[in-house]
Amino acid sequence: MKRILTITLSAALAVAAVYLLLPTREGRFIQQVAIHADSTNALRMTAEITLEKLAMAKVAFWKEGQPVRYSEPSPVAIQHNITLLGLQEESTYQYKVLVNSGKDEIESGIYSFSTTSKPAGLVPIKWIRPAQNSYSGYILTQRRLVNGSVYIIDNQGEIVWYQMLTSQPKLASWTQHGTIVTLQGSARHKNSAGDRIIEYDLYGKEKLHLDLNEMAAPMEAHHEVRYHPNGHLLVLAYDEQTFDLSVHGGKKDHEVLGDAIVILSTEGEVVWRWSVFDHANPLDDPDILKLAEDWSHANAVSLDTDGHYLISFRNWNQVWKVDSGSGDVLWKLGKGGDLEMPEDGIFSGQHACHINPKGYYMLFDNGREKRQSRVLSFRIDEAEKRATLVKAVNLPDELYADKMGNAVLLENDNLLVCSPRTKALVVLDSLGTVLSHARLGLPDPYRAEYIPSLYPNEYGN
Repeated sequence: MKRILTITLSAALAVAAVYLLLPTREGRFIQQVAIHADSTNALRMTAEITLEKLAMAKVAFWKEGQPVRYSEPSPVAIQHNITLLGLQEESTYQYKVLVNSGKDEIESGIYSFSTTSKPAGLVPIKWIRPAQNSYSGYILTQRRLVNGSVYIIDNQGEIVWYQMLTSQPKLASWTQHGTIVTLQGSARHKNSAGDRIIEYDLYGKEKLHLDLNEMAAPMEAHHEVRYHPNGHLLVLAYDEQTFDLSVHGGKKDHEVLGDAIVILSTEGEVVWRWSVFDHANPLDDPDILKLAEDWSHANAVSLDTDGHYLISFRNWNQVWKVDSGSGDVLWKLGKGGDLEMPEDGIFSGQHACHINPKGYYMLFDNGREKRQSRVLSFRIDEAEKRATLVKAVNLPDELYADKMGNAVLLENDNLLVCSPRTKALVVLDSLGTVLSHARLGLPDPYRAEYIPSLYPNEYGN
């Protein structure tokens, strides 16, 4: 007679386990399965699997009414420890073990486990309009408390992954490796600035930890840290230089804060550096005394399809394209730039310029001058020095954001928008209709990124 022993996990995150005595037909390979909660994270469970012979193994798991998901496969072994990710709190899941011996595929019976509650202080999320059906993947964002967190929301609107931090997360970026790069700092740093770059995998392990204070030339990063396709880090950093501003009524040794694009190796070595001061002179700016403490205010850097850089300057209402070899400025998009563009395409206080999946230059127009936030997409003819406005989607008035924020084009042509000043994550259709709307707790998130899946073959594709 088959005997299955199921133990419900307690609400505390103790290392409790469910041990299964498996049916005889599975005994050819699967000897024992134990599943237990992660002692540091309520939304991770680990299956410990003992086989009779060497084989690969993975776990299929599902919640009633949701698609079946699959763990990442464990390499050939007798003993397997497989962590299940992307779980919702206080939920019961069914699961089974799948074994591939090279000759046969063997499935265990179907069993269950339950998750506990996520930490109370993680972040309060209130869905004013539900998330269901507006996007199919996940959303990554951050809570920028002094002891903050980064977290991931699934398409049901539930937090399914988090990393609690002992410092302040300024921003978080999803990588091509399926990891998360964060810029962290303290309350003494500006809202978007920090001095440590830390990368986490989905299992909570640090993959990279750079202290920017320990570099040969210490630097303070801000607004952007993400992986370059060449394996280095693409970083925005502050660049402070001294100028004689006495002609404008300033000091002869007046400090001006500008910006630099820095390519860093993962060992913290500067591979390439570009400074705005090599291409613009503070003495030519009649408002320099007002702006000296944050002259150009770069707030994003990304890669164009040809490998050159796009850098957004909020104070100048412009996006520049910078040659990734010579450092030459190839063009300037925006007010007072050198690309011809329509009047209704002029933006102000913009953020997060990047190439979207359709090949257009997309940015979040904060709209500080007209108090109207928008998502804009441009086609640029570099030979003709012309920018064509392809799409403009207005946000509702109640989602106006004078600072921060971003917009991402989703696979279904909807738009994911982070409007930090209203503490909102929203998904809009292509006409600007709000499909889903979440209100997040204090402090404001900086931006949100879309993740199609947490890892390859998550849904067995």
